[in-house]
Amino acid sequence: MEGNQQARKKVANRLSRLEGQIRAVRRMIEEEEECENIVTQLSAVHSALEGVTKLIVANFFLECLSESQEKGEDQQEAVDRFVSLLLNTRM
Repeated sequence: MEGNQQARKKVANRLSRLEGQIRAVRRMIEEEEECENIVTQLSAVHSALEGVTKLIVANFFLECLSESQEKGEDQQEAVDRFVSLLLNTRM
């Protein structure tokens, strides 16, 4: 995610929010919060992590295409790298 400052900022904000959610889960466990509330919060963390993963993957694809174009490489190579990444990523 080298060139796109706006995407970086968006990812950083989402990761900060995730950190807060994870701290909240730890605090809930330490304070022996109701199990249902903890699971609800964990579900929110999971969804947020999926969202930031998709954002990063989408940006990676755009950067790969752009970089390969700048280098005069075959676009298919960038698409193949992206597909490989998707196949190895659980979302």
